[in-house]
Amino acid sequence: MSDILKLSPSSLNLYLECPRCFWLRFKKGIHRPEGPSSTLPRGMDYTLKNHYDNWRKKGLPPELQDKINGRLIKDIETIREMRRTSFGIQINDGVWFGGALDEALELPDGSIIPLDNKTRGFPPKETHWTYGAQMSGYTLILREKGYETKNIAYLVFWFLDHKNMNLDDPLAFRIICEAVKTDPDKIMKKIHEATNALRGDMPAPGKNSGANGGELCPFCAYRDQLCSIE
Repeated sequence: MSDILKLSPSSLNLYLECPRCFWLRFKKGIHRPEGPSSTLPRGMDYTLKNHYDNWRKKGLPPELQDKINGRLIKDIETIREMRRTSFGIQINDGVWFGGALDEALELPDGSIIPLDNKTRGFPPKETHWTYGAQMSGYTLILREKGYETKNIAYLVFWFLDHKNMNLDDPLAFRIICEAVKTDPDKIMKKIHEATNALRGDMPAPGKNSGANGGELCPFCAYRDQLCSIE
């Protein structure tokens, strides 16, 4: 393990999904395999951030008005800092935790909470448990950096709906805003748990970890099958 272990909400989610995959990544440099990725989500990310910035002084983009109890952070320099991957906190001498926010909201009482955009090609059926853990991580970062915050965050789903499309504007995105509860104290405990795991031997696959207790990590299952081939 390097002198400074740098964790993010997404890498901590890896630990919650599978301690073994987490251990292999940070202890041995072995990452989960990844398929080819589309540039469309990244382009959407840049576009949405520009869209938010354009409406920052007015409070909220028109699509989010009457859907969110709050307004965008007014100061552009503050949100630029929050959008940097270097936005984070020193947990202790050996561990740093941080990551770039999409956006942050100011509630009527002055509290600052995270907002994250999720783009998809179909209507969301349910909120994946990793989203809640991700937003809890951002809440922890905001709190530890001295912001008044609350244990709540917003997810904004931007999606296409081919079953209910507007034929005059077929690529128009629909929007669903969802408030999620966050638990920064739990995330702090998991950070310490994850770093302690790296000090020991390779742990078992993620059979009893995360929100999918009882389901064996498919990456570990495949790896074990390969190792069993003579």
